[in-house]
Amino acid sequence: MSEEIKIVITLKDQTATIGVQRTGCDPVFTKVEGSLPAVLKGIPKLVEGAKKGWELNARNPKCETPITPPATPRPTTQPAKPKQQPPMF
Repeated sequence: MSEEIKIVITLKDQTATIGVQRTGCDPVFTKVEGSLPAVLKGIPKLVEGAKKGWELNARNPKCETPITPPATPRPTTQPAKPKQQPPMF
């Protein structure tokens, strides 16, 4: 069975952001300078590099940093009622 690989290209001016993803693996992103035809010529090399990286480590390690609980909110005090201004007349 063939394996599905997704390739996404975002082109802005002369810079392309390319993402390569395979099911069960973390995506690989890179930026390439050049026109669309030039960028497309480099896609096979990027896919091969991504495949080699996935063979070594398909997923980045899970983050084990402890999550700090959110700060408890301070009780708010009621704003003082404005003093009524005495009538002028």
